Amino acid sequence: MAWLNIASIGWCSFPSFVLFFYMEFTGYDGVVRNPLMMILCIVPALFCIYWQQAGYIIAGIIKQPYGWSYIIKPTLPLAFFILYYIGFVATSIYLIYDYGRKAKTKRDKKAARLFFITPLLTVILSSLTDIIFPLFEIAAVPPIGVVFILIWANGFVFAISNYKLMELTPAGAADEIIATMSDALILLDPDYKIAFANNAAYDLLGYSPDELQNKPFGLITAPTADEKIIGKLLAGFTDINSHEMYLKAKNGENIPVWISASVVKDKFGESTGIVINARDVREHKKIEQDLRESEEKYRNLVEHALIGIGIHQNNKIVYANEKFAAMLGYTRKDVTGRWIADIIHPEERSFILERAARRQSGSSEPDTYEIRFLRNDGSFFYALISNVLIEYNGNIATLFNIVDITDTKSRIELEQINKELESFSYTVSHDLRAPLRSIKGFGQALLEDYEDMLDAEGADYLRRICAAAKRMEELVDDLLELSRLGRAELCMSSVNLSEICCEIAAELKDLEPQRQVKIVIAKDITAYGDKNLLRVVMENLLQNAWKFTGNNPNAKIEFGVMHSEDGPIYFVRDNGTGFDMSYADKLFKPFQRLHTEAEFPGTGVGLATVYKIIQRHGGKIWAESQKNKGTTFYFTLPL
Repeated sequence: MAWLNIASIGWCSFPSFVLFFYMEFTGYDGVVRNPLMMILCIVPALFCIYWQQAGYIIAGIIKQPYGWSYIIKPTLPLAFFILYYIGFVATSIYLIYDYGRKAKTKRDKKAARLFFITPLLTVILSSLTDIIFPLFEIAAVPPIGVVFILIWANGFVFAISNYKLMELTPAGAADEIIATMSDALILLDPDYKIAFANNAAYDLLGYSPDELQNKPFGLITAPTADEKIIGKLLAGFTDINSHEMYLKAKNGENIPVWISASVVKDKFGESTGIVINARDVREHKKIEQDLRESEEKYRNLVEHALIGIGIHQNNKIVYANEKFAAMLGYTRKDVTGRWIADIIHPEERSFILERAARRQSGSSEPDTYEIRFLRNDGSFFYALISNVLIEYNGNIATLFNIVDITDTKSRIELEQINKELESFSYTVSHDLRAPLRSIKGFGQALLEDYEDMLDAEGADYLRRICAAAKRMEELVDDLLELSRLGRAELCMSSVNLSEICCEIAAELKDLEPQRQVKIVIAKDITAYGDKNLLRVVMENLLQNAWKFTGNNPNAKIEFGVMHSEDGPIYFVRDNGTGFDMSYADKLFKPFQRLHTEAEFPGTGVGLATVYKIIQRHGGKIWAESQKNKGTTFYFTLPL
């Protein structure tokens, strides 16, 4: 029993070792090395060894006529051991069966057959003698499973030695090398018929071995093949290296291949056939085509780019696109070959040339910076240049692209001036409010408390002072509001202008209920913009229309939209006083009024405010008018 317990270390771990071996042999070595797989294999073996030592599997031994036998104890550990044993060994047998079914060489198929048959016989016989017979107390046959394992072991030894599984020799590997070559290999006999083809050839052409064996080589050559090369090949006059031709597949496809062929000669120097190696170059041809298309695409992009692109090497322009040549006032032919010093502003020339030299020598230099280029007529322009090192004709060169930023610099300067003016306007307007409030307040106090102490002329002067202060306060408030428009952030959304106009119209009627004004507002007109600012636009335009129709007993105000190719055009139309179109350029300027204060009150800031809001939205506004016939304001807003 002690020897049996020692032996259990072997027969309990045997299924795990068998599974390890078969997985390695059949190509699942990555799975075997997974720590989880190792645990799944080792743990069952350890449990079974423990249960055997504890007496849960083989309960004891008895004396038989032929020697010692053992008694198997029908327990759950025994059932686990049987399942573990059969499961692992059956998995191993299936793996070798599947491997043999997929094997491409005879050597692998025969080896797999031995690895399949010998364990199957061993498992069946040893299970009978060592498990089934003892369970049913059949004592006529001794437990000789260890003897049957010799069948398995001999199968291993024979397969390894006979099929060279443990060594790679030319004789043992030739078939496998030919079978697993990625290139098609075809052997022609002296009659130029196909005597042999490897798996790659069958896969390439779509034929089975029976369909190609002893068939003329012309069966698989495409009509487009080079007849001279085929003639030389079949005549055995020459060897061929990497010649491009086409082979014809079973489905009719002409497959581009690179052919290499050699004449096979016997010991007497006589030709015995031709060996042909064909490499499938469809993917290569596709890559070439894609590369050509890509080169053409990028060439077109560069040639027709909206920015200047060029290459300089050894301080000379070696390439320039049309845009770059046009920026400099040259033709491409004239600018190519020119020294880069000739096109750089003299004040920056030495610095830029030194920077270019350092960059090409490997020094870290800024890639993007501003530069001034000289035109052919001697003038210059500001440009933003970006540089990157490339290889050009085998040497280091610099690829650069430039953008003319002359207008941008002017625009930036203008924007800066506008910001400063806005800031100045805001500051002045804000600071004026306090003294204005004092003038207005003290003037009103004088009128209220001391008017009876003044003569008529003095009281009139004081009333004029108060009116002027009030008007100036209105001007300051409007100026402040105008300066704030340039500072406010836009909050963009879909805005229903019709609803806003209806609200404003109702407010105007409430302020002057005695007036009879026909207001027509089109329904559901929407725009995209800042709702609060667009309300200011509509308030100013509608209030303007309401004010300038004040002398018309049949006043009419209309809001609507027209559609054009560029998008919707919104309008506010009235039949009021109108104005002379020769003064239209003053219409949207602050404090510029086309009517006197006595005719129509106002500060002249309302339309300037409208103009600024529309401009901030990226739209346009204009007006059309006839004196005494009315005015129409048109404006657009980007979609």
